[in-house]
Amino acid sequence: MRVDLYELLGVSRNASQEEIKRAYRRLARDCHPDHNPGSAEMEDRFKQVTMAYEILSDPSKRAQYDQFGTVRPGEGLGFDRFGSVADIFEFFFGGGFSGGPFTSSRRRPHDPAYAEGEDIVETVVFELKDVLEEQQVSLKVRRLEVCPKCQGSRTEPGTQPSRCQQCGGSGMVSSTRQTFLGVFATSAPCPICNGSGQVIESPCKSCHGTGVTARDRTVDVTIPAGIVDGTVMRLSAAGNAGTGGGRSGDMLIRVRVKPDKVFEVDGPDLLAKLPVTYPELVLGTEIAVEHLSGESLRVKVPRGTQPGDVITLRSKGLPRLSGGGSGDMHLQVELDIPRKLSKNEKQILMSLLELNGKKRLNTGKPRPLRKPQIT
Repeated sequence: MRVDLYELLGVSRNASQEEIKRAYRRLARDCHPDHNPGSAEMEDRFKQVTMAYEILSDPSKRAQYDQFGTVRPGEGLGFDRFGSVADIFEFFFGGGFSGGPFTSSRRRPHDPAYAEGEDIVETVVFELKDVLEEQQVSLKVRRLEVCPKCQGSRTEPGTQPSRCQQCGGSGMVSSTRQTFLGVFATSAPCPICNGSGQVIESPCKSCHGTGVTARDRTVDVTIPAGIVDGTVMRLSAAGNAGTGGGRSGDMLIRVRVKPDKVFEVDGPDLLAKLPVTYPELVLGTEIAVEHLSGESLRVKVPRGTQPGDVITLRSKGLPRLSGGGSGDMHLQVELDIPRKLSKNEKQILMSLLELNGKKRLNTGKPRPLRKPQIT
């Protein structure tokens, strides 16, 4: 039976490129495996019309096909001369073809041991006061490194992998089946060498043929000042080594900053409460406040300051990670009401209360009702 690519697409030999394109789209849609699940016949048909379109849609390739005439198995350009559909493309278009729906069975062997190294995750914990300055941390980690004996080759030094006899070193094995268009082949990684094309007969005794060994290491890390709780730092390629040429993983350092008993953190700013007594609010005062660093700061409380007011100390917060100085310290004034009073303190307060009451009476105005404050 003679098979003609024009007949396969249902077009004449004088068909235009647009006619060939329309014919292929119609047939490919009808024969596509997604529309015919489980049908080997339609899958073969789809491959055949695709191959015909690949040839006839290109003017130079079409002219080359026209020169050889029709295709008949066993004669001329019979498909039984080729190991797979990819070999047909290689005959028509030259070596190195890798486009279209077919993949050459002469694929380059790959390393089945290829894998990128996994990341290592470490956690460091600081007090809030530690964030004021840059910190140097030494981390003891256990990680996989390239085997120093075989240098990652996985073979015992002085030996070499041998060529796989099953696939002949190609890394692939093919199975073929006969169709009305010719012989079609499917390829899969060789089960003996796992697609590498080589067999390691003498694996490295140090790493047992894995190419990597576990090592205990000390890694010095610089933690910048002003680091924020929850920050994750990444050290590139400091994790486990890859295999088969794969890149090493990274080391991820998770930074935790313990909550402080006095100060809260808002970015680079520090927030805290500032207890002040009633006389100090009324008359004004200066209060000594201890900074995270241990430094004593003098905070001026202006006369008539109200509870809830915020006093800001510029540049007394945490260092900014992006540079450019430090954040601020915000102190919220809080009325400090004593729970116990001495006899003398009670007398003073009673006198003050009586004095305030007389002032209201002298104005002739009734004492206003106090509305509850909603906070």
